[in-house]
Amino acid sequence: MKKPIILITGGPAYDPYLHKESRMLNKTYTSAITAAGGIPIMDLGNNLQDDYIELADGCIFTGTHAFSPDSSYDMLSLQIERVEREHKMMRAFAKTGKPMLGICQGMQQVNCAFGGDLQGNFKLEGKVEHYLTSHEIETTPGTLINRLFGNKFFVNSIHNVKVKTLAKGFKVSALSADGVIEAYEHETLPIYCFQWHPERMRGDFPDMPYGPNTDVLFKTFVEMCI
Repeated sequence: MKKPIILITGGPAYDPYLHKESRMLNKTYTSAITAAGGIPIMDLGNNLQDDYIELADGCIFTGTHAFSPDSSYDMLSLQIERVEREHKMMRAFAKTGKPMLGICQGMQQVNCAFGGDLQGNFKLEGKVEHYLTSHEIETTPGTLINRLFGNKFFVNSIHNVKVKTLAKGFKVSALSADGVIEAYEHETLPIYCFQWHPERMRGDFPDMPYGPNTDVLFKTFVEMCI
């Protein structure tokens, strides 16, 4: 049986040896897909988006990550370019009906790409710390993560931006105790988004000593892509 090909988006980077713009991808994502039986590929050509979308059987839009040893290098403009580029990819990939995951920034930007909005510095208002910590979430019955992990479980948490208004066509699949949307999914399409990092809660990258092993999530996603 042919293994499904999973496109995984990367973040901007600066190559200190060649002094050139580059692109990076945390191997936790590729390890999760490989362990689940898929073949991970990275988007490397800005003019090849249509080709990547046609080639891939599924797609993961990843979290915020960037690297530059040179503090004078303009990473902000590259981050802005990444968001704009990925918004187009998100809408185009959704039209194919192929499965899609959004993780951390990917989750936030899927919401923006389809008409929702975000709020920054929200954690100063709530009672749950969301940055560099972990906390419990409660899932919505009938959603993917509810079927996989039950009504409540612990997740890692590394964010200071949240979904404010959820885009039309999506439904909440998990909330934190202070009402922050921790996961959502599309009402009809195989699009699933998570504010936490499930790729760091599995196998050889356990980010926390408690909470479920999320290998089953990536295995389920890869099986959807067959």
